[in-house]
Amino acid sequence: MSIHDFAVTEKYAVIPDIQIVLDPWLIVRGRSPVGVDREKVARLGVIPKYAEDEAESVWIEAAGFNQLHCVNA
Repeated sequence: MSIHDFAVTEKYAVIPDIQIVLDPWLIVRGRSPVGVDREKVARLGVIPKYAEDEAESVWIEAAGFNQLHCVNA
C-alpha cells in the first residue's frame, strides 16, 4: 500500500487504500508510472489517533472507490 494523502479529524485518521498504483520503473520504459490494479478492492482505513493497538483500526471495503486527495476532513 502506498499512501498519497489522508484525512485527519479530531479523533481519527482516515486513509484511502485505492486501486491506483505507481510504478516508477515504468518511467524508464517511457511509459506512464500511474496505473490501476483492477484485482485490488479499494478500502478506507479508519484509525483512532490515539490507538494503542492496530486492532483498534477498522478497514472498510469500498469497491470502485478511488480518491486521490482528501478535503475538509
